[in-house]
Amino acid sequence: MVLGQQLPEPPGKKGEIYENSADMLHLDIRKVTDAQYTAYIDACKEMGFTVDPQAESSTYDVHNSAGYKLHLSHYDSKGDMGIQLEKPMEMTRITWPTGKAGRQLPVPKSMTGRFDYEYADKFCVYIGNTDRAAYDAYVQACADKGFTVDYDKGDFEYRASNAGGWLLVLKYEGYNIMSIDLSLPENAADQDTTVATKAETTKSTTTKKQAQSDGVRADFKAAMDSYEAFMDEYVAFMKKYKANPSNAALIADYAKYMKKYTAMCDTFEKWEGEDLSAEEMAYYIDVQARVSKKLVEVTEE
Repeated sequence: MVLGQQLPEPPGKKGEIYENSADMLHLDIRKVTDAQYTAYIDACKEMGFTVDPQAESSTYDVHNSAGYKLHLSHYDSKGDMGIQLEKPMEMTRITWPTGKAGRQLPVPKSMTGRFDYEYADKFCVYIGNTDRAAYDAYVQACADKGFTVDYDKGDFEYRASNAGGWLLVLKYEGYNIMSIDLSLPENAADQDTTVATKAETTKSTTTKKQAQSDGVRADFKAAMDSYEAFMDEYVAFMKKYKANPSNAALIADYAKYMKKYTAMCDTFEKWEGEDLSAEEMAYYIDVQARVSKKLVEVTEE
C-alpha cells in the first residue's frame, strides 16, 4: 500500500480496500474487537500520531508531525475497523471570496489555504496557520457577525445560521487547520442567489476545479466520497445504537449524527441541481444507489 508505511500493521488480513493512492489510503479490516481497536490506536501513537487527537466513542482522528491525517472508526465490538489516512494538505495563498457569500463572514487572519469549491451561494475552504486559539477566536467573530441562529457548539465544530438563512459549519481539523463551509439553503435563497454561477477564484483554485481526464471534477468526487464515507459511519453507528439504546456514550453521539446526517443529505442533494457531466451524473447515481442499499439495512432491522 502506497501510504501503508506510515501506519502500524493492522490487526487482521481480511477486509476491503477502497482507495490506495499517493493521496489517500482507505480500507476496512474485518472482525476487529474493542481491545484490538484500542491497541491499534496505541500503536499509531507510538508511530507519531499524537497531534491534535479528537476522540469520540467510536472514532479517533489525529495527525502526525508531518501533517498526515488519520481517521479510525470502530462501531461494533466485533465489527469492521475503518482506516483512512490522508497525505498532508497542500495550501497556497488564497483570495477571500468577494461575492455575496464571502461578505457574510469575517475574513480569517490567515490567507494560507485551499478551496474545495467556490460558487456564488456556497463555498468550502481550508485555512492553515490557525491554531486552536485562532479557531476559537474566529468562531466568536462569526457569532458576533450574526451566526447564532440554532447554533450547535462542540469541542471541534460550530454550526449556526444567520438571520438571512446562511448556514455555516466551522471545524477545527487539527494540525493548525480549520475548515469553513458556508451555504445558502434553497428554501432561503432568492432568485438571484440560487443561480449557480462560479465566483472568481485564485489560480490554484481554478486549477483544482478543472475536470479530471475522466470527466469528474475533483471537488465533486471529494464531496461524493465524503458523503458515502459518512453514510458508512452513520449506518454502522445506528446498528450499534439500536443494539445498545441505553448506552450513555451512544446516546450522547446520537444527536450529533442526526444533525450531520441532515446536513450531509442536504449537501448531496444540492449537487443534483448542478450542471453535472454525464460521468458525474453516473457517479452520483452509483453513490446514491449504494447508500440507499446501506440505509435499508438500518430501517429493516
